[in-house]
Amino acid sequence: MTSEIDTASSYYALTKQIYAEQAGLQHRKQQSSGEEKNSTNNQIWVEDNWTEEEISHVAEILSSEKPALRAKAHQIQKYEAEAALNWDRFYTRNQSNFFKDRHYLQRVFPELSVERLSDTSSSCGPFVLLEVGCGVGNAVLPLLEKNPNLHVWGLDLSHVAIDLMRQDERFANASRQGRAKAAVWDITAGSCPLICTNTNVEHVEGAADGAILLFCLSAVTPEKMKDAVRNVIDTLKPGGCLLFRDYGRFDEAQMKLGTSRGKCLGDNFYVKQDGTRCYYFDLDDIRAMFSELEEVELSYIRRVYSNRGDQSVRRRVWIHGR
Repeated sequence: MTSEIDTASSYYALTKQIYAEQAGLQHRKQQSSGEEKNSTNNQIWVEDNWTEEEISHVAEILSSEKPALRAKAHQIQKYEAEAALNWDRFYTRNQSNFFKDRHYLQRVFPELSVERLSDTSSSCGPFVLLEVGCGVGNAVLPLLEKNPNLHVWGLDLSHVAIDLMRQDERFANASRQGRAKAAVWDITAGSCPLICTNTNVEHVEGAADGAILLFCLSAVTPEKMKDAVRNVIDTLKPGGCLLFRDYGRFDEAQMKLGTSRGKCLGDNFYVKQDGTRCYYFDLDDIRAMFSELEEVELSYIRRVYSNRGDQSVRRRVWIHGR
């Protein structure tokens, strides 16, 4: 049987080869057109076009080692029972410093553009945006700053995350204006929560013009995902929109976890070092779970990132939908 190190090495060798080929092509195109490379901070990225051969190769890497690397049944049960606790520990340890604010959302989701939200608010009253799995507010707080007519409800499994978001000055200011509310909610546990304020109790069910689900569903055990999706859909008004982004199949993080002993909890489902869990979706997974909604857009985002500082190369995969 191939060793864990050799298996992982074969994937990363492929990553570097793919990046070198695509980056060279991209660089030649940009030289001829005078364009600059795509970059984020100290990282350069290029679009990554997977071939069927590459997909088969990485799928074989994961399947060949899975039985030997899978976690024990009692460990899997423990991670499920302690899901909320592990996220509380995560935010206690990292506070508001782990994730960066998601300023890109207004570019990738037209529904969140300043113009669209202004038009909707002027004709139909305030636009109510609900985020499930809001964490400390890295998505909704920048949106609140840019959109004075936006009303936001943030929901998360972690008590610590919700407390940290409430302490953020951007949330506090919007809350005083009646534009921001937050509550703890386990989306696998049942119906939509009530949000209690100083003056009244508000129902979340059927109240949102839009809901965003960013890197949240992947943390739910696969057996409970369908019910979780149903609960999120129930928060929407008729005609409301659901905006989705999460981890995609064969993302580099999956390849690392999938070739590490004791990290595999099930097919495409893994536990990280800190006890939090992650599932890696393909497009069919998402279509099956969100089948009752109209699909406007659903696609992979596949990129290869190169860090100019440490010369590392990462092959990333996400799923984007609305």
